[in-house]
This record gives sequence, structure tokens and C-alpha cells, in this order.
Amino acid sequence: MRGLSLKDRRRNSDVREWYGLKEDVVTGVQKGMLRWFGHLERINESTLIKQICSANVSGGKVGKGHPRKSYADQIGDILKKGPNFKYSKPMSSHEKIDGSQRSKRDI
Repeated sequence: MRGLSLKDRRRNSDVREWYGLKEDVVTGVQKGMLRWFGHLERINESTLIKQICSANVSGGKVGKGHPRKSYADQIGDILKKGPNFKYSKPMSSHEKIDGSQRSKRDI
């Protein structure tokens, strides 16, 4: 361990470099979300997890405050913003999430 504390006020990029980490936490979470999304798109339509994830729940009491983002909205935001990592291959269902058609050069 380097014996660092918050009082040392080191940059996150420097600390990640010292410990050999190549990406920040947000990028890792986004990669995991996109990996799970790819898994969901490949599995059979009749499986329970696919039906649950693609279900549209409506009705019920509307809560106060800003509504929570759905999983599809979060994935759509990641794809629209353009993650700071490269895909190994283009995903096949961009149209389902954000309605746009992308080519390899757009990714």
C-alpha cells in the first residue's frame, strides 16, 4: 500500500495508475450493463427473465418527485452518450433502445 489518505489530495487518475487500474468505476459499471444487455438480447423470448425485463408495468400510484429511470432508459443513455471504451463488435439492437441506426464507424 502507498499509505495515501484524502489529505494527500492526489488525482484519481494517478491513484488508478499506481494500482494498475485501467478504467474508472463508472466505465466498469457501464461495461457490465452493456454486457448484460447483450445477454438479454441473445436469450430466447420465452424465458422468464426476458419476459420480466421487457414487461411494461403501468397503473398504480404515482410517487412524488422525479420518476426513476428504467433499465432501457439507462442503456439508451449510455449508447447515445457514447461510452469511453470501444466495443469488440457492434450491438445488434440499437434500434430497440434509442431508435437510431449505427454503423461500425459510429461506435
